This record gives sequence, C-alpha cells and structure tokens, in this order.
Amino acid sequence: MKLEEKRTFNKDNFEFLFEMEQRHFWHVGRREIIYDLLKQTYDNRLPEISMIEIGCGNGSVLQYLSNKGINIEGGDLFLEALQFCQKRVNIPLYQFDILNAPFADERYDVVGLFDVIEHIVDDERVLKEMHRICKPGGRIILTVPANKRLWSYFDVMSYHKRRYNRKELRQKLASAGFAIEKISFFVFFLFPILFAYRVFKNHILGSSNDKELSSRAEVNTIPLVNEIFLGLLRFEKLLIKSVSLPFGTSLVAIARKL
Repeated sequence: MKLEEKRTFNKDNFEFLFEMEQRHFWHVGRREIIYDLLKQTYDNRLPEISMIEIGCGNGSVLQYLSNKGINIEGGDLFLEALQFCQKRVNIPLYQFDILNAPFADERYDVVGLFDVIEHIVDDERVLKEMHRICKPGGRIILTVPANKRLWSYFDVMSYHKRRYNRKELRQKLASAGFAIEKISFFVFFLFPILFAYRVFKNHILGSSNDKELSSRAEVNTIPLVNEIFLGLLRFEKLLIKSVSLPFGTSLVAIARKL
C-alpha cells in the first residue's frame, strides 16, 4: 500500500471504531493476548524494550500497550489516523509507507503489526523491511486473519488481500529471516459459530449495500453475548501461554530476528 493509494476517511469513523474497540470482545481479547505474549517473552525487561506498532490506526492497541508501561511508538499510512492517535497518547508518531520505513537499520527491539499485512499485496517485502529495522535478536509480533474458508464479504469490505494458514505465515516469516517462537490460532471456541455465520451470509447477500451493513453488524455488541465471548477469548489467552490452539479465525505469532 503506497501513499498515493491513500483513501479518504471520514474522521468520525475513528471515534466510532475507537469506542467500539474498547468493548468489543475480539478487540479487547486480541490486545490482551498481544500484551501477554510480550510479557511472557520479556518478563521484567518489558519496560526496557523499544517498540513500534506499524499500522496503528486509531491507536486502541497503541494506547493499551503504552498504558502498560511499554516504550512504544506508532506509525501509519494515514495522517487522519495519526491525528486521532495524538488525542489518546503522548508518544512519537510517524506517517510513512510500510514498504519503505524511514528508520535506520536495527532500531527497534520489537515491531508490532496487528492485522496489517493482509491488506498489502507484497506482504513478504513488508516482513523483510520489518526485519531490517529490528535489532539483532529483536522480535516481530503480529496478528492476521486466518483460515481461507472464512473468506467473505467481511474481508472484501475490509480491503483484505488474503487470509493465512499457519504454514504460510511460518514460511513467510522464515523467508524474511525470523525464527518462530510462538504461533497460535485464537478465537478457537467461537470458530464454529463464526464459520457458520459467514457461510450463511455469503450465500444470502446480494448487493454491496447488504454486504456493508452485514460487515458493520459484526462490530456491534450485544452486552451479555459480548461478555460471554470475551470470557471464552480470555480463557484462550490462558491456554496460549502453554499450548498452540489448532484452529481459529485469527493467528498470532511472535518471532525472533536471526
């Protein structure tokens, strides 16, 4: 994704998405999983690392990790996103094209990419660029949508280029010069429900307007249902500390620079 491909965003969407992500089970659970993996990897050294989240969007993950005491910076393609982030965090923020990060070699201990590379045609080049800006022995931590059978209107409306399987993500990280330390699916317990929902919607949706409405419906929350789903995802978070879940709607990985 290049700067000249920049789409115009309604700035009001950033506020809506930020508020939604503070309560939606998937967003809450995902950032807790990310933090737990970092904590498990670095333990008491976590406040000492230098980290950047690339593709930080409205800053919900950025703010969460910053509030946990992580020395983190943020970067995004879109100026509107960074302007919104400035309202939430007081940290360095950068606008740049992910394929040409404006940083010196070996700058960061950790690079975070949370549901970013699925939007980019040349995802392997992105991973190589992340390898370049990682310190020797540094790490990349990322999440991506998983399971190609889940491809649906939601991916189309989200401008995804692909969904990943574990083997593909492992191979692409290895090709970029990273050694996997942990890779796991998540949204394991809810997978059958979400799979059935996506398949059903794929068969009945007609117009693009219907698809947009259905995509928006997936980010809405019903309080009781949301709390139950979040509880299941938090249970998965505990499991991921010691095992790798065999399937799910998303993948999380942390890998070390060789």
